Amino acid sequence: MKRELKFVVSIMVILGLLISSLGCAREEEPGEPLTPEIEDERVEVPNVGEMILSSEAWQEEYPMIYESFIRTSRYKDGVIEDPELGGLMPLDYIQEYPEIEILYDGIGFAKEYYAARGHYYALTDVINTVRPKPGASCLACKTSEYERLYVENGDDLFRMDFHETVQEIENGISCYNCHRNEPGERVQVTSPHFADAVERLDLEIPPGNMACAQCHVEYYFEPETGTIVLPWDNGIGVDEIEAYFDERDFHDWKHPRTGTPLIKVQHPEFEMYTDSLHARLGITCIDCHMPTVEEDGETYTSHWAKSPLKTVNESCGQCHGPDGDAIIADTQAIQKEIKGELAELSSMIVKLIEDFAVLVEERDLDEETLHELWSLHRKAQYRWDFVFVENSTGFHNASKARRTLEDGKEYAQQALELLEGLNNQ
Repeated sequence: MKRELKFVVSIMVILGLLISSLGCAREEEPGEPLTPEIEDERVEVPNVGEMILSSEAWQEEYPMIYESFIRTSRYKDGVIEDPELGGLMPLDYIQEYPEIEILYDGIGFAKEYYAARGHYYALTDVINTVRPKPGASCLACKTSEYERLYVENGDDLFRMDFHETVQEIENGISCYNCHRNEPGERVQVTSPHFADAVERLDLEIPPGNMACAQCHVEYYFEPETGTIVLPWDNGIGVDEIEAYFDERDFHDWKHPRTGTPLIKVQHPEFEMYTDSLHARLGITCIDCHMPTVEEDGETYTSHWAKSPLKTVNESCGQCHGPDGDAIIADTQAIQKEIKGELAELSSMIVKLIEDFAVLVEERDLDEETLHELWSLHRKAQYRWDFVFVENSTGFHNASKARRTLEDGKEYAQQALELLEGLNNQ
């Protein structure tokens, strides 16, 4: 009960920072401006029996918004996806980037790694993936019922059996994740780990970013309790998050060929975007990924939540003008550049791993040399992974992505030179 009360209080504190939902769940009359008002009212977590957890409950009141959300179940524009993991046209990262079998050797991502699908399939895909689940905490951000489970079970939820717990879940992601029982009123924070973490930041986060940052962040499972933790005690920069893990001597796994204690980065869209040019101009995730669109003479906020390039005129054209083709070309040029930098760094790390592994097999290394190689490998791969798994392929913050990859290459080069020197002894 104390944990439940603490969580409610945390939510109430955060919601004092939020303004109304920038039209995120509101259908407008043609031409009606989206003018958010300051929202001061504190919001409490509904009683479990009163939680409105399905999107279908709001279909009649918000039909166009509901339909736009259902589009996240479709491949491209109109084709229903296969409900199994990966869909009709699965993007298998292991096939596209075979080097990750070496980079991720020893962790589940080397065995199965598909590109993320739309919000509609979040629950289906986490259930169907063969990667191991340490507990029911893996359901966070996959179902609107996670808050219900947390209220009912408190911290015991994190260690509950995933497969048993999921049997009692009926809903995937829905309106409740971002609005609780009040779509059309305000953005609300329903992820307890985000509610805790954001209190540690000296940062004002607009609601248009809050809605998405609840899930699109880097996180890890606390080894003893299974609690989801956002590693933000030192800040949200690449170096600050790395320092957090180093201070705790934390690693997700050890590479079986080198023994390196490595960090598996998740999906740090919020951390990458926050100090970008667009963010400094006050543009939020919702402005680009959930723009106001017009259909059949009505305007509403799209909940398709796909790449802004699919709604380039509404998402980008408001600021950058009507030449959508030029905007797409510029964006793709940045992504092509970053993809090339990622490939260069991954090749360096693969060579590092292979040379390091041979050296470990052939001779005994002194502790100082071994730890230096581990540190350089860890630093290089962490920076590659931070950019690789961030879903914009560098576009959210191209300068930060470039800087991160350059630092990664520097660490990888130091390791390769050290290995070469050892081999020449």
